[in-house]
Amino acid sequence: MAHFPPSFLDEVLARTDIVEIIARHVELKKSGANLMGLCPFHHEKSPSFSVSADKQLYHCFGCGQGGGAFQFLMAHDGYAFPEAVEYLADKAGMEVPQDTQQDRGDEARQKRDYELLVRASTAMHKALQADAGGKAAAYLQQRGLPAEIINNYALGYAPPGYGFMNRVFGSDNATQARLESVGLLAKGDYGYGDRFRDRLMFTIRDRRGRVVGFGGRVLDEGGPKYLNSPETPYFHKSDLLYGFSEHRDTIRKTKQLVVVEGYMDVLALAAHGLKIGLAPLGTAIGERQIREIFRLCETPVFCFDGDRAGRQAAWRALERMLPLLKAELMPAFLYLPDGEDPDSLLKQEGGEAFAKRLTEEAKPVLETWVHGLKLLAGQGAEGRARMAKKADTMLATMTDSYLMQAWRQEAERVSGISLQRQRPAAKTEKAAPQPRIDVVLNAVEERFMAGLMQQPTRLLQLSGPALDFFIDKPPLRALYSRAFSMQTDAETETTNIARQLIREFPADQNMLSRWINQATVQDIEYNSLLLDMEANDIRSRIRQGLSLGESVQLQKRLRELQAQQQVLKEQLSDTGA
Repeated sequence: MAHFPPSFLDEVLARTDIVEIIARHVELKKSGANLMGLCPFHHEKSPSFSVSADKQLYHCFGCGQGGGAFQFLMAHDGYAFPEAVEYLADKAGMEVPQDTQQDRGDEARQKRDYELLVRASTAMHKALQADAGGKAAAYLQQRGLPAEIINNYALGYAPPGYGFMNRVFGSDNATQARLESVGLLAKGDYGYGDRFRDRLMFTIRDRRGRVVGFGGRVLDEGGPKYLNSPETPYFHKSDLLYGFSEHRDTIRKTKQLVVVEGYMDVLALAAHGLKIGLAPLGTAIGERQIREIFRLCETPVFCFDGDRAGRQAAWRALERMLPLLKAELMPAFLYLPDGEDPDSLLKQEGGEAFAKRLTEEAKPVLETWVHGLKLLAGQGAEGRARMAKKADTMLATMTDSYLMQAWRQEAERVSGISLQRQRPAAKTEKAAPQPRIDVVLNAVEERFMAGLMQQPTRLLQLSGPALDFFIDKPPLRALYSRAFSMQTDAETETTNIARQLIREFPADQNMLSRWINQATVQDIEYNSLLLDMEANDIRSRIRQGLSLGESVQLQKRLRELQAQQQVLKEQLSDTGA
C-alpha cells in the first residue's frame, strides 16, 4: 500500500473543496453554519446529510457515515485510498511524490490498459459512423436510438474479419499481449485474432465511469447472439451493471430504478427520458449486483418478459435477493405482456405510459413470491405440502428475522400448513470490516466534544479536572488526549485538528465528522457544558468511594459549579435564548 507523507495529504486536502466534490452528487442547501442535503449513502425523505465547508467534513445524522474528501470518494465512488489521493492531487495540480508511489510499474501498466480500452471504444465508435458500419447504424436507426444516445453511451461497431485491432494499435508482440490481457484479442493456434468481429458494440464502464470491457451483438445469424469481454483484471461480469455509472445520479435523485434484461432495454429507456435502467451483462443477475442495486434504491422494479423464460429469470432473481432483503427494502416485479420487452413497449406506448406501468402494475416482492410458490406447487393437498416445503427452504436463507416472520405467516396463511421454525441462515461470506462502534456518550458529553472539535482552541483553555474527562472511556480518552497535544503544537489557531485526528484515528471518523456537523455550540452553551462535565465527573468520583476529607472538598466544588451554572441560566434568560 502506498504511504503518503502527512504533509502531502494535508496539502491535497487544503487545495480541495469538499463541497465541490459532494455537490456533483448531492443538492446542498445552506442550513445554519453548514450545508444540508439528502444522504447519498441511504434512502431518506428529509435531509440529514451535513457538510461543513469550514472544517471540510461531512456527516449523515441518519446512517452515521462521515469523513472527509478522501472518505467520500472511497465510500461513494469506489476509489481505493491511493486512487482517491491521486485523483484529488491531480485535480489540485499537484504531483504525487515519486518515492511514495507503490508498485509504480503496476500503476503505469494499469493506466496504459485503461487508455487502451478507451482507444478501442473510440475506434469502434468511429467505425460505426464510417461506411463499413452502415449495417450496424441501420440496425440502431431501426431500433429508434437517436444520435445523442449512440454518442453518449459510446456505441460502436467491430468490423468483420481479423486485423481491426492491429490497424488501430499496431501488431508488435508486446502490444498484442496487452490487448489480449484486456480482452480485445484472443490467442489461438495461429496467433492473435480479434475477439469481436462484425458486431454492434456496447461500451461497459465500472462504477467510476472507466471503460473496462465490451459487449458485442451479432447483426446476422451465426455465433452467440451476445459476446462479452472475458474476465480480466478490470472486467468482472458478476460485479458490473450496464448503465450504472451513467444513471447512478439520476436514480438517486428520482429514487427510481428499473432492472431490465439487456443493453438495448437500458438504452431504449434512456432514449425515452427514463435514465433509470440497469442490466446485468447477458447473464442471470447475481447477489453482488443485487446488493449494488439496493445500495442505490430501496424500491427497485425488476422488469421481465411475461413468457416462461422471463418468469424463470424473475424467480432466480428473487431467490438471490432473499438473503439481502430487509424490512426497509421494497423491491417489486413487473411482468410485461407476452411477446413484449421494454424496447417494444416503449415504441408503442412512449416513456410516460411505461413509467405508469412501473408504478401501477409492478407487484411487491412478497406477492410475487407467494404467486411463484403457487405455480411451483400445483393443486391439491400435495401441492400445498410442496409449497410449504419450498417456502421453508427459501425462508431459511433470509437474514432479517422480522421480515422472515412476516413472510412465514403469509406462506402459512396461503398454504394452510404450519411451517417448521428455522433460524435465519448464517452469513457464509466474510463480512466486510466495519468501523469501530462509536463510544456511547450522554447528551452533555456529545455536545461538549462537538464544542471542542468545532473550536479546538477551547482545548487550550482546559486545565485541572478537565484533563481527566473520559478516563473511563479508553478509546475516546486516547483521541481526547491527542487533540490536546495537536492543538498545543498547532502552528495557527485555524489548523484543522479534526482532519488530523481522522487521519490518526480512522475508526473514529464518523464520530469526528458528526461533532463537526452538529449545530454550532455557542460560547455560553459551551461554558454551561464544561460546568456540567466537571459536575458529572465529581459525582462519579464520589460514587466510587473516597476519604471523608476528599469527599467534603468535592462536595464543596460541586456547590460552586451549581452556583456558576445558575448564573449562566440567568444570563440565558436575560438574553431571551
